[in-house]
Amino acid sequence: MDRDDPTSPASVFASVDVDADAARQWIADGLTRQAELGERHALSASQRADLTQLLSGTWWESIFENEGDADEEPRALLERALPPVVRAADRLPAGGLVLSLYLRNLVNSAWALTWDHETLALAIRVACAAAAAARKRRADPLCTLGWHLLEFLLLEFRVESALLAGRLDIVDRAADDAVDAAAVIVEAVRALTIDDAEEHARRGHGVLEAEASNELAYYRTVRDGARLAQRMLEGFVGDADEELERLRVRVATTPFNPVDASELRGHLTAIGTVCVSQDRDRLHIDEGRVRFIYPFGVRSRHHQTHIEITESLVLAAQRRRADGGTIGGVPIKGVRRRLDLSDVWQGTDSFGRGYRGATIELGDIRVEHPGNDRTPQIIRTRVQLSHLGNNAIIFEIDLADHAAHHVAETVHLATPSFGDLREIPELLRMRSDAGDLAGLPQLVDDLLDDIGALDPEATVAAREGSFGVITSVLAASRVRGRTRTALTSAGELLDVWGNQPLIHPLPSGAASIADWTMYDLDGIHTWSLLHLNSEILASNSNVSLLASLGSPDFAVQDIESFLEFAHSMHGMYQGWQDTIRYFAEQIAQLLRDAELLLSRAESTPDSADARAGAIGELNELVNRVERTELALQSFVQSNEAIMLFIESPTIVTSPPLRVDLDTVLRSNGYTRLRDGFTRAVRDVLGTRLQPLLEVVHRRMEQAFAAEQALQVREQREHQAAMEEMREARERRNSRLLELLGAVFAAVGFAGLASVLQAGHPEWGAAEAWVLFAAVLGLAALTGAVLAAVTRAGRRSRRGSGPRDEPG
Repeated sequence: MDRDDPTSPASVFASVDVDADAARQWIADGLTRQAELGERHALSASQRADLTQLLSGTWWESIFENEGDADEEPRALLERALPPVVRAADRLPAGGLVLSLYLRNLVNSAWALTWDHETLALAIRVACAAAAAARKRRADPLCTLGWHLLEFLLLEFRVESALLAGRLDIVDRAADDAVDAAAVIVEAVRALTIDDAEEHARRGHGVLEAEASNELAYYRTVRDGARLAQRMLEGFVGDADEELERLRVRVATTPFNPVDASELRGHLTAIGTVCVSQDRDRLHIDEGRVRFIYPFGVRSRHHQTHIEITESLVLAAQRRRADGGTIGGVPIKGVRRRLDLSDVWQGTDSFGRGYRGATIELGDIRVEHPGNDRTPQIIRTRVQLSHLGNNAIIFEIDLADHAAHHVAETVHLATPSFGDLREIPELLRMRSDAGDLAGLPQLVDDLLDDIGALDPEATVAAREGSFGVITSVLAASRVRGRTRTALTSAGELLDVWGNQPLIHPLPSGAASIADWTMYDLDGIHTWSLLHLNSEILASNSNVSLLASLGSPDFAVQDIESFLEFAHSMHGMYQGWQDTIRYFAEQIAQLLRDAELLLSRAESTPDSADARAGAIGELNELVNRVERTELALQSFVQSNEAIMLFIESPTIVTSPPLRVDLDTVLRSNGYTRLRDGFTRAVRDVLGTRLQPLLEVVHRRMEQAFAAEQALQVREQREHQAAMEEMREARERRNSRLLELLGAVFAAVGFAGLASVLQAGHPEWGAAEAWVLFAAVLGLAALTGAVLAAVTRAGRRSRRGSGPRDEPG
């Protein structure tokens, strides 16, 4: 197969979304030859090593899939490695074109792994800047256009950010910019004349023209589709079917790669859904509001109560406000030691418990459309800190005279993959008094980080992507053509086209233009309430719709507070689950340490002191395990008391309100949350840790018993050895004393006999008998002493014999 064939997946001129191994090998071989020939711009060995890493898809995967665990910061490698590679490739025949197309292929592959464009955009800017510098010395028009096509990706990122923002008007403007840039590239490529003798360049020219032409067709379709959808959502378009068919023909006749073709089919399907719905009655919200609830839990390293944690955070927030600081980049407007609740929550039990807490009110956030006369949206923001632990960040937006697609735009602000508005500030901006913001999901991350920083002893627990949407409708109309008719019953909302964004969970990304029009509403559940007139409460996953067209606003607000309470439960239970996991991991680590100590105690038979030390450490370790288990039991019991209070009638002021609160909790899946926590507690305490503790205790008892038996045996052996030594010593002493006695006796009697036989001239009979008595007395005394010593030794032997251990 011809490796330079532009229709071949093995072409050295890489297209997007195809295998680019041939291009990577061509670049590597060419740059290696430069080094072998010793050319001036050849890469050094370390630079070639950088190139190998940079051109590998594995490196890009490590950035986005391993969340920053790469060996080096991406910016450092890109800024160090790309410029010399670009300069060296520029010296190869059409090398700049091969490299630019390959980098485009590589960045597109990495793009599929992330919504974050920052690192991708950095790679493009660094490479294109190096190429621009190289062109000042040696210009190649074909390679220049290749680098322009790589730079075109920056405009593609902007279109995606606009799609992720969910607003057709800015999709139109972003795609129009992309169309203009692609048209310039296509025109310039087609104007180039390539010598037929330059086969390699001619084939590169063909690939470049095909890629640029496809990009032009792609973004022209996106732009025209967004315009058509917007026109149909704002009024009837008579030739919509014909225009939609022209878009379909364009897609069918352009040789898109499979990925691009599938994306365009998704766009056209959504546009077709709008098209076939033009004759249906449409929903218009006259008055209402939307709340986004981002729940989170907070736990303290010192096991403080939720009341103590709330007080600590309130004091820290007050200090920061006094210092002029912000939370998450948003000014602190006020700190109140109460929740913004009506009197329906004034219930309390015999222990004085109630749904209480504090509120940190933040400055308003504005969503602006630069260059457009649309009134900025105002987002009111507050942080709710609860004594029960169900904390939440809450954003509230009013709906007034909103068509269905504008409601969809508002609700779309909460989607986790909302586009980074800092990429498109001239199209859409989100601002607080402290500066520009990327979007609500990014702001939530910053707020949670800052809330955790208010108290260094606190840890914030929040499930990524966990949020709730509450849409309240107080007045609505049915639109047919140019006629609007007020709805009189909330139930009519379910029959009017355009209700999809009110009661469908948000998507995880930009599926298509106006993808909300294709939401499946078969899974909607409705619930009956006591306190509203002709109301509808509908729920689906994390979205709740509350509509009552004939009830006073204060009654609707009471039920809204129930919905906020229900959605905030997710953060409380997340915090509890995290704490259970923390305790379980602590105990598991302690048990692993106990296992190591047991092994060490069993493997040191020669040293009693070492064994005793290991046993002592093991005893202390098990005490720590038991203390940790006790803390876990205390934590669980405290939470069970909170659950009992949440489910008790006393949390609100009347039994009928309790019925409505139960309904709201069921609609939000509270039973599933509670059962999940109970199951986790049972799994940790009932089936996992307790058997492990029993095993460790049993092995400890065995280790203690073995150590005690060993110590008794060693003591007996030691005593027996000592007794044998004493007996041997005493036998030696006895023999010595007997010998000495015999010597004394022999010497004494022999001396006496010699004295008596020899006599003395001056002694008389009396002196002889005195001397005889003295010698006999000395002999008797020596015998008495020897007898006493012998008896003492025997008593000592009897007293030091082995004793029976107490039974």
